[in-house]
Amino acid sequence: MNIGLVLSGGMAKGAYQIGALKALSNFVPLEEIKYISAASVGVLNGYAYATNNIESAETMWKNICSEDSKSLISKILKSSMLQQNIKGLYSPEQKMSADFYCSLLNITNRTIDYKNLLSVEKSDIPDFLKASVAMPIYNKSVQIDKISYYDGAMIDNIPVFPLLKHNLDYIICIYFDDTCYKFENTFFDNRIIKITFPSKNMLKQSIVFSKDSIDDMINEGYLKATQILRTIFSQGYDNLEYIYNVIDYMNLTSEKRSLRITGDVLVTNFNKFTQKFTKRKIVV
Repeated sequence: MNIGLVLSGGMAKGAYQIGALKALSNFVPLEEIKYISAASVGVLNGYAYATNNIESAETMWKNICSEDSKSLISKILKSSMLQQNIKGLYSPEQKMSADFYCSLLNITNRTIDYKNLLSVEKSDIPDFLKASVAMPIYNKSVQIDKISYYDGAMIDNIPVFPLLKHNLDYIICIYFDDTCYKFENTFFDNRIIKITFPSKNMLKQSIVFSKDSIDDMINEGYLKATQILRTIFSQGYDNLEYIYNVIDYMNLTSEKRSLRITGDVLVTNFNKFTQKFTKRKIVV
């Protein structure tokens, strides 16, 4: 099998992905996931998953807040807590099960880079993980080989693009909009299993951390992903004809459909980024 996985950014909402990835492990063997592409906190979650160490990411999320406190995302980003937790995700002995594309904003060359962590020096992986959640204003950029990087989610938050060039049986895409996107083109989109987590309190969930909310999101992520995957894989994860039929049905019955072409998204978001920071100094 040739299966892809896409994990979007979502700040505090990234805890949903932990539950969803735990659910995915019950349906699809890790070795069948050949390509992963992720942005922001999705990089941290995805890296733990790809190294068969999802428990470390769950621990990272649960350690962000103490038992009875709430924290804003700005406080987490400014503190050293997140960076320290990232160290717990990496070990030189780890082996990745798949090609792993990390979405990064390259400030030096003003590009969006999709770094394949399977191809970089192992000693650089912790820095790429740190760069994936480095936000302008709150953090300094992370320099690797004289290039300055920030979180790539500001430009491409659902990085399906690196997987376009691979001949995949299907892609599992976990993101947080309430829109059922049509990604790139009809053929490509009809190979994408979409697992979304829309919520009335999505903004609050994005910026406020609490232990209870993180526990709830992990549990909800597990339950919802299990429900979706149980339907799609009811005839097995390798029954492609059945899976394509279910994907097609889900797309046809979705209330909100919106075409999402990566090239258009990149141009729009680069323009927004440039306008926002032209008059504001970015610490590099």
